[in-house]
Amino acid sequence: MNQIPTSVETAPARTTPTGSPRPNGATAFLREAARSLHTTGAVAPSGALLARRLAAPLPAPGGRSPLRVLEVGAGTGTVTRALAERIGPGDRLDTVEMNPRFVRLLTEALRTDPALAAASERIRIVPESICRTPLPEESYDVIVSCLPFMNFAPDMVRSLLERYLAALVPGGHLTFFGYLGTLSLRSLFVRRTEAARHRAVADVLAEYCARFGGGGGGSVVWRNLPPARVLHLRAPLRCVGVADPDAAGR
Repeated sequence: MNQIPTSVETAPARTTPTGSPRPNGATAFLREAARSLHTTGAVAPSGALLARRLAAPLPAPGGRSPLRVLEVGAGTGTVTRALAERIGPGDRLDTVEMNPRFVRLLTEALRTDPALAAASERIRIVPESICRTPLPEESYDVIVSCLPFMNFAPDMVRSLLERYLAALVPGGHLTFFGYLGTLSLRSLFVRRTEAARHRAVADVLAEYCARFGGGGGGSVVWRNLPPARVLHLRAPLRCVGVADPDAAGR
């Protein structure tokens, strides 16, 4: 089991040499997908419509309390921008990304991208795997996960979902997505053990959607490459009763 660090630091910015072409997000994403599709999970970054759908549980600023938001698997920052456009002056956005190349792109974008630069003082980049990032209980109001769950082992997916739900305040929101048609494709082109792993992950996700998703099947974003289904879970509300001696004393 990996040791959880006691603190995390914002990754240092990297300047681009004068005269060197600056790769755009889509190009950088494609390069990283070619290096490791297992952890990148796609061949193109999330589209703007998918990003807005994932950010939808975050209410627009004004007339609400400051929110604490966590994004996991920021990639080149498409979803980060959608979140940045919705956070207010008192909000905080922690964005976790373990790929050092993506971290450098995100760090630079905090200076050069208008939406991110406007909210840069409220955004913290955590250059770490979520498996080694501390997630205190009830520390976030909204969590957006862009991790490729279908590439992971079922036990890891279950562990991540449990950590997310524990890190949310009661009634807090968790959104994530999955690409359509992946089970059929894997059943055709991969070994039986891999197809079985994929089905087991799908079963874990279905279980949590049934328990915490309010019975909905999510919403499909067709204008994305590939099309994706956005799923929304809510952390359970805490029931205060005689089983809680401290609450009973109050």
